[in-house]
Amino acid sequence: MRKKIVRSLLALCVSAATISVNAQPAIPREYVEHPGYSMGIQFGMTDLWGDVGTQNFVDHYTNGKYFDQPCFMGGLFGRYTAHPMLAFRLGLSYGTLYATDAWNEKKAKTAKSIEDDAFQRYLRNQDIKVSMWEGLFQVEFMPFRSNSESKSAGWRLQPYLTVGIGGFYYTPFSTFIERNTGAKRWVKVGDLSLEGEGFEHEDPTPTYSQKTSFWQVAVPAGLGLRYDLNRNMSLGIEYLYRFTGHDRLDNVSSEYVTPEYLDRYLSPEKAAVAKEMYDKSWAIDPSVKHKAWSKRGNKEVKDSYSTISIMFIYKFESNKIPWWF
Repeated sequence: MRKKIVRSLLALCVSAATISVNAQPAIPREYVEHPGYSMGIQFGMTDLWGDVGTQNFVDHYTNGKYFDQPCFMGGLFGRYTAHPMLAFRLGLSYGTLYATDAWNEKKAKTAKSIEDDAFQRYLRNQDIKVSMWEGLFQVEFMPFRSNSESKSAGWRLQPYLTVGIGGFYYTPFSTFIERNTGAKRWVKVGDLSLEGEGFEHEDPTPTYSQKTSFWQVAVPAGLGLRYDLNRNMSLGIEYLYRFTGHDRLDNVSSEYVTPEYLDRYLSPEKAAVAKEMYDKSWAIDPSVKHKAWSKRGNKEVKDSYSTISIMFIYKFESNKIPWWF
């Protein structure tokens, strides 16, 4: 009798174990990312969207001189995956941005009026190169992995969206043109107050631009496409656009000043350089000189910048059981 009871209990335990195993959720597919850490590198081309350069997106990329001086940004980042569809990223990057009014030359030469936007930008003849350190915190969302047991969750190729917050420190440069030879050299312009920014003046008008910090906030938003090479490595491409609340990234924002004001508020050494750089239209048309307080840029529209980057990610092995099991 006792043997029968023991055998019956053993049979019940085996049956319960079998049912329990069969009831467990499916093990995630090979490429569904488990909770854990990863790190990566990224490198790509940059674009500056400000007052200097072309008016629209199409002219920016098709002006014929876009690839004369390409600029790049690269960096490192760490990631934490909380769910196959959700990850958090913290990164640090360094790079340069570039834009020039010379991109408008072709359209300017076919303009029907001197008031045409392309002609006015070309005549302004400003350019900018920015060196930049950037730190970003981002959230990644992979919509097709919201259900880790779905067929789409196991696809190696996955689109994703990303948004975040961050900051950057930048240093702007522009070209100084030698009047006698036409030779050009890059000069740091952040402290030259080419539009009178930061000047303390007695007159109630004109109102100069406020002097701003070279530390600024950026709000990144973008999309990407990632391919899992295996359980530990992925390659991707990402387009990331940064919104800023700043309009001096390209050092052009408001109005032209006069040489007298530059002499009044700058040291003699800085004033001599600033007077050659605040209005460079003479290099295009020697007869042109802009009137004081006439429009130099559009301070109503803030500057922004973007990157299109190639990314490599390495995922560290993790034995942690996914919390959604």
